Amino acid sequence: MLIKYAVLFVLFLACTISSAEEGGANTSGMPVDSVSENTGGLTESDRVGGLNAEQLEQFALSEEVKPNELVWLKVKYPEQDEPVNVLALEQKPRKPQPHGAVLIIHDKEQHADWPYLIRPLRMSLPDSGWDTLSVNLPYENAQKFPERSMRVKISDQIILTDQIASALQTPIIRKEQEEKASTLSKGGASTGAANSSVDDVLANEGQEKQEAENVDIDLADKNKAKTIKLSYKERALLHIKAALDYLQSEGYQNIIIVGYRAGADLALDHIKPNVAQIPKRGFALVMVDPVLQTEYQTGISEFFGKKFKAPILDIVNGASLDSREQARERAIGARIAEIENYHQVSLTANQNGALQQSMVRRIRFWLEKYAPGMTATKVSSQR
Repeated sequence: MLIKYAVLFVLFLACTISSAEEGGANTSGMPVDSVSENTGGLTESDRVGGLNAEQLEQFALSEEVKPNELVWLKVKYPEQDEPVNVLALEQKPRKPQPHGAVLIIHDKEQHADWPYLIRPLRMSLPDSGWDTLSVNLPYENAQKFPERSMRVKISDQIILTDQIASALQTPIIRKEQEEKASTLSKGGASTGAANSSVDDVLANEGQEKQEAENVDIDLADKNKAKTIKLSYKERALLHIKAALDYLQSEGYQNIIIVGYRAGADLALDHIKPNVAQIPKRGFALVMVDPVLQTEYQTGISEFFGKKFKAPILDIVNGASLDSREQARERAIGARIAEIENYHQVSLTANQNGALQQSMVRRIRFWLEKYAPGMTATKVSSQR
């Protein structure tokens, strides 16, 4: 009976080993560095390590949306040699004659498919003939590190004092000196002369060591280029520029910018250098519950100048007293500047689904009325 159990146990081990070898053979044939279509051309090994939280969230977001929505923009930061991949989500217009393109800029610490307002906008506007592109912005606090709360542990460290350094260097220097002295003494000189030579060598070595220690080394290399660290706003503006360049490369000439809260402030930062050259048609700005810097909030008339022609929609959060007061300041500035197509609407901006859909419909109808696409007409050559 015991022999029978032993034979069965041996057969069981043999089957287990053979199945493990077959599984290992199947696994070894799989490609390790397979490239995913949703990761902007990066391999699996690149995704495992060396990625910051910003990149990891982009890859996670790219796995949750449809592959045909993904657009990987190449953004070149001055402090980096190679461009980085920035995720943007695009929805093509679902009408034969599109109006144009809408660039959606989300608030701080959000992403391109944020559930509130961003996703409903980018998914519903294509039904009205708009190509929507929602670009991912960088983290504001991505480059900040937490402060150390605990003291540095020094119990296991050796503090290198002058005495310890001298004690560590003495045996090595002494050995070198003795080797040089013995070389001089083999030349047939007398014992006294050899001792004199040894003393001279020791004196010279000590003087050279002292001169070497007194060399002033400037640790600050003046010729070394300083590392450029961009702020959140500078990085975000590079993302926005890359997104607009992509829409222009797609052939769109009627481009609308929709900025939500801090995204509206970034939109103004982008158009500030060329605000005087913006035409009446081909551009529109939509600010949803904007959070603007003081320069823009109180000086909107100086920002846009006299009689700015492009349409502007300012959606105010009517549920917030601060938002209503700030909206009043912007409305006064728009009247002073005599902006022709400045429209301010008060809506309740909260997480309620019905109110959110109402805001999306208001934006869609406003775009169709004040910023519609223009159809090119043929001009006859006959007079």
